[in-house]
Amino acid sequence: MRYAVIEEIYKQALNNKNIFFITGDLGHAYENEFKKNIPNQYMNIGIAEQNMIGVASGLALSGMKVFVYSIVPFAIMRCFEQIRVDVCSQDLDVTIIGTGAGLVYGQYGNTHCSIEDVALTRVLPNMKVISPSNPYEASELTKQVLNLKGPFYLRLGRGKEPMPDKKYKVSFNKACVIKPGSDISLLTYGAILPEVIKTSRLLEDRGVSVEVINMHTIKPFDEKAILSRLKKRKAIFSIEEHSVIGGLGDAIASIIAERKTDIIFKKFGINDVYLKEIGDQDYLRQRHNLSAAKISKEILKLCQLFKLLKLF
Repeated sequence: MRYAVIEEIYKQALNNKNIFFITGDLGHAYENEFKKNIPNQYMNIGIAEQNMIGVASGLALSGMKVFVYSIVPFAIMRCFEQIRVDVCSQDLDVTIIGTGAGLVYGQYGNTHCSIEDVALTRVLPNMKVISPSNPYEASELTKQVLNLKGPFYLRLGRGKEPMPDKKYKVSFNKACVIKPGSDISLLTYGAILPEVIKTSRLLEDRGVSVEVINMHTIKPFDEKAILSRLKKRKAIFSIEEHSVIGGLGDAIASIIAERKTDIIFKKFGINDVYLKEIGDQDYLRQRHNLSAAKISKEILKLCQLFKLLKLF
């Protein structure tokens, strides 16, 4: 995804002198091209991420459209005060690109995991939060961000996410139905989407008709997508590679809580714990019950408990 995002920014920057790209000591696919062809629109600021946000804010105040790039813990957690005060309170045109979302860098331990970032950015006034699931979505949403104003957080995976089998319409603030179904809906975002599709297939093997919805824009939130499912589905489940606190699940829960409905809802995510294990993304998903096998088993248990489906 990160290559698709930076490629779109670079292509636009070649023809737009108001686009500026800053990285915090991270190399990327178009670093040499930026340096060679548009050096006055590029800066590697080094391991000084808080300063990076301050510089980005100053450039934005001078009329530039600024993109900053680092891995999520350094781009968001380390710089939260600067993002809050410098960028969001002034509603500046700064897009923060965070790579390595969720459990991607789990082999480096808890310090490099990113399971609080959606909660942190969702709460900030003026901030928009986007988390594409594959390079196609990342490219399409970046094109749209390039034509929008204000603070954005673009949450990306590591760069090995598969392309979708077919292209589909991707619009900022509009949920995408990736797979139709009529019994239950699985709502997700980000690089865990393939695991959610696997979950839907395991459930369909048991006779459950499963809809998969990609909520790539987490703020502002497509409430209409949720409201329409409250009338049509027997159960809704959120699945995210993020804490169960403050993310997609809580956004959905707040909509459900404000309306009279007897729909069954459960959040799947990382429990309210610090990660003690060290391992790759797949290993940590297994450890924290975010594998297709474990999620589908839990959903079947809930369906059986509440006698939601005819197969029970």
